[in-house]
Amino acid sequence: MSYQVKELNVKSTDGIHTLKGKIYIPSGEIKGLFHVVHGMTEYIDRYKMLFEAIATEGYICFGVDNLGHGKSTKDESELGFIARKNGYKYLVDDVLAVANEVKKEYPDKKYILMGHSMGSFIVRLAAPKFNGDISKLIVCGTAGPNPACDIGLFMIDVIKLIKGEKAHSLFTEGIIFGAYNKRFKENSKFAWLTKDSAVIDAYENDKYCNFHFTLSALRDLVTLNKLCNLDKWYNDLRKDLPTLLIAGDNDPVGDYGKGVKKVFDRLIKTGHTANIILYENCRHEILKDSLKEKVISDILEFINM
Repeated sequence: MSYQVKELNVKSTDGIHTLKGKIYIPSGEIKGLFHVVHGMTEYIDRYKMLFEAIATEGYICFGVDNLGHGKSTKDESELGFIARKNGYKYLVDDVLAVANEVKKEYPDKKYILMGHSMGSFIVRLAAPKFNGDISKLIVCGTAGPNPACDIGLFMIDVIKLIKGEKAHSLFTEGIIFGAYNKRFKENSKFAWLTKDSAVIDAYENDKYCNFHFTLSALRDLVTLNKLCNLDKWYNDLRKDLPTLLIAGDNDPVGDYGKGVKKVFDRLIKTGHTANIILYENCRHEILKDSLKEKVISDILEFINM
């Protein structure tokens, strides 16, 4: 099925920014809406291959650059800065704002939500806010509970008091992300993303990827991870919402599959409808690794069920 691609502009819930993204509209019968939330230090156009595949199957695909990312910033100085305080709330609420904007044009279509990495934390927290108005949830490249979250938040707050919320801290980044490359031999600090060297090279040379989070944004990241792993999230999430967890078994964000499995086990224990797929020898960006075609095929199978 053919499709057309249009710009998507939605006012952020921060009341300041306009979220900019893309919407892929199939030419034939529309099966549903497929909404993607991207991860940390990237942007929605990196999901072009996925959007093309899903749109070809008859789904309207859409997503925007998150606050502090890509073209949703007013200028490059805002890259990596979400908000002075509680930016994580805007990130979550923006998911609903974007979805509702598209739903105005296409009411009564089933709605599927997917998030990758930091986006997986965001969609996990956004999903319960839709009440019954969500059909399926795809959680990609997520992380399980981290007992060091509270220590991390305290440390960030101390450094933020000294340096300010817009400052960068390589020391803090090192503590959070420093161990991600320990299993990989490639000469790149982004080797943990994928085995595909061309993807890594492009990432390293992309101004919308190769930037640093501010201290306030790092606080938002840690807060999102903490909140989406609390008992409250499992209690709030609809038990009959079909949820698919996908990740690489060599992804350090998900503790090489163990953290993702903890989320899945907890979902099953709390009576939720969930499934899990761990892709062999794939790293964090499974949509840009050696089994990317299989990942997309599995996503299509899940949403068409």
